[in-house]
Amino acid sequence: MVHSEVGDLPVIQMKNVDYKHYSINPQLTTIDSSKIKDNSYLMKNDILFVAKGSNNCAIEYVLDLSRAIASSAFFIIRPDRNKVVPAYLAWCINQPPVQQYLKENTVGTYTPNINKNVIEGIMVSLPSKSIQEKIAMIDQLRKKEYLLMELISQKREIAIDALLLNMANK
Repeated sequence: MVHSEVGDLPVIQMKNVDYKHYSINPQLTTIDSSKIKDNSYLMKNDILFVAKGSNNCAIEYVLDLSRAIASSAFFIIRPDRNKVVPAYLAWCINQPPVQQYLKENTVGTYTPNINKNVIEGIMVSLPSKSIQEKIAMIDQLRKKEYLLMELISQKREIAIDALLLNMANK
């Protein structure tokens, strides 16, 4: 879902990043697309890397939009799909060894920033594509499980509150 304010082109901004679930909130602001170059548009399965701030994570772009762009706070990584499963690459970047490398190579004190050379220096293990796909699938299932557990917890809280209110009003 796109939140239209000024134009026809959705823009992913840092405020749209759900760092807890490594996903993008689809409530996007829009801008006028007339000044945007064609090569700026996101492609499905691009990796959005948050380069500014202290939460430098990677998120696979999977929103079902015909056109969208990402703000300058992101680096767009477009992996060679013949070699790398995009969801696997995002998972790798979010793992402790790469996160430690990123923290060690952050520049700036007020607003931490990761530069392009640091991104290009990320080293990841590339098992076979079938293993990459399995890792990506398991990671996706883990994320779904986490969301379901959150939902169950919220519903449990509502049920307990209702029960306690009912008890208090008797």
